[in-house]
Amino acid sequence: MPKDFNKKEDKNLFITSFFGSREFLSFYILHLLYGRELYGEEISRAISDLSEGRWYPNPGFIYPLLKKLSVQGYIKGEWIVGRTKHPRLVYGITMKGRYYYKRRREEWKEDLKEFIALLKIIDEGGLV
Repeated sequence: MPKDFNKKEDKNLFITSFFGSREFLSFYILHLLYGRELYGEEISRAISDLSEGRWYPNPGFIYPLLKKLSVQGYIKGEWIVGRTKHPRLVYGITMKGRYYYKRRREEWKEDLKEFIALLKIIDEGGLV
């Protein structure tokens, strides 16, 4: 488990709501799988690391999302036996997933630029 951020004052609602977004997590899972194959627990740990331990997705959140990505054809799971006593379902990105990830990444870059510009206007006291 990651850092112990169980106290209410340690939680950042922006971070937990942002990382709790299924759309963002779907994108980030594709990002993670773009370079390597991972099983569910490794994906959860990587998400926790990205949020600096402020949010750790539980299995009831992450596995339905992995199933959805699999049904959509973006990822594919394969049972692997060997490294541990128990078989693990290891996920990899498909060609369809790679294409979707690249397209989504470019769209989000533009969306993020617009969002940052809006935050800058607000920070400077505009739009009051």
